[in-house]
Amino acid sequence: MRPELKIIPFPTRQVLPREREEFAFLPAALEIVETPPSPTGRTIGATLIALFVTALIWASFSQVDVVATASGKVIPTGRSKVIQPLEAGVVRAIRVSDGQTVKAGDVLVELDPTMIQGEVSHLQSDLLAAQLDIARLRAALTDTDDPVSAFQPPKEAEASLVAMQRQFLIAQISEHRSKIAALDGQRAQKEAELATISATIEKLNAVIPTIEERVNIRKSLNEYGSRLQYYEVLQQLTESQQERMVQKSHVKEIQASIAAIIETRAQTVGEYRRTLFGELAEAERKAGGLTADLSKAEQRLKLQELTAPVSGVVQQLAVHTLGGVVTPAQTLMVIVPSDSPLEIEAMVSNRDIGFVHVGDDVEIKVDTFDFTRYGLLHGKVRTISSDSIARETTDKQNDKVAGSPEATSEPSGQQLTYAARISVSSQEIQVEDRTVRLSPGMAITAEIKTGSRRIIGYLLSPVMKYRQESFRER
Repeated sequence: MRPELKIIPFPTRQVLPREREEFAFLPAALEIVETPPSPTGRTIGATLIALFVTALIWASFSQVDVVATASGKVIPTGRSKVIQPLEAGVVRAIRVSDGQTVKAGDVLVELDPTMIQGEVSHLQSDLLAAQLDIARLRAALTDTDDPVSAFQPPKEAEASLVAMQRQFLIAQISEHRSKIAALDGQRAQKEAELATISATIEKLNAVIPTIEERVNIRKSLNEYGSRLQYYEVLQQLTESQQERMVQKSHVKEIQASIAAIIETRAQTVGEYRRTLFGELAEAERKAGGLTADLSKAEQRLKLQELTAPVSGVVQQLAVHTLGGVVTPAQTLMVIVPSDSPLEIEAMVSNRDIGFVHVGDDVEIKVDTFDFTRYGLLHGKVRTISSDSIARETTDKQNDKVAGSPEATSEPSGQQLTYAARISVSSQEIQVEDRTVRLSPGMAITAEIKTGSRRIIGYLLSPVMKYRQESFRER
């Protein structure tokens, strides 16, 4: 039987840590193995991991503003007023200079009104003649015994013209009355003839019964007396009856003539009045047209003096020569309103307009003042244009590859923008130790806050875009 084996533990020996100087005498490979790792590396690694986790948590919960950047300028609320002539003209006087302050209604430029004044005078003369014709025709149409007394000429008409029209009216009425008097005379003559014939018929009507009685008596005595006397009386009866028939026929003829005369008289009166009414309508139509033309000519004459529509400052004066010619709608100068509040007109890109809404907050950077030194202005979007404005562009932003994120559907050579009006909270900016008021025309950059976004999403958006758009090219 073999003896039981026992494990006798080997006595351990305590390994004392070596000093740094001892590692210096070891071989190089052994020195690297034996040298303990530095705790600084572990500390830095742990710190970096902690910082990354902290940054990741911060980026997941923190948000940044999403802004739409738009360039623009400062404008008056009522915009600058462009001074333009209505039509071509010759400069007679220039009453202002560039930079001069003017009040509403002040004369800026005078154009030569000679030609317009001649046209106005001609139209006034024609209108006065038409008004005299109207007064004469209305007087002629009055149902009075003395139409001349109803003639009411315009007060501004010359006495010679009034006298001529009055004589014309008298002659016109006299001619008409002469025609009527001639017809009335013919009618009176026919009526006199009718009365004579009627009297003759009445006489025959009274005589014929007596003759008939004599014929009857002679007829009864025919057997006892001469037949010649009987035939004489019978002939006398026949002639009287025939005469009565003839006279009755004349009565019908005269009555027809009288009716014709009455009809002719009515037609003459009707034709006279119809002619007068036609001339009156034509004169009134002519007067109406002349009144409209005169009103336009007087307005054109008034516009030969170009006046300031608002109080403000004259800018961009483009006319300097007396006797020079200006063309219709030529910009002669611009009046910048002095009492109108200022606002911002920013041109929002077609890409951003879908996210910009009325009431959005805006930060405004004035180009002439460094915002890092002088700060920003704040405002709100007041209005947005309902249609885009095509602006010519020389960049190649429209020449991107179709389907790429940079590609647009805008027309080639044009950039579509929308005009946004922005009200500003302050129209002044503090520059050093003085306050400077904004001036119309200053260029600005508007940053319109359209929303907010998590920082983690902003950082990961390039990765997501690359993931979405990769592996699609042919």
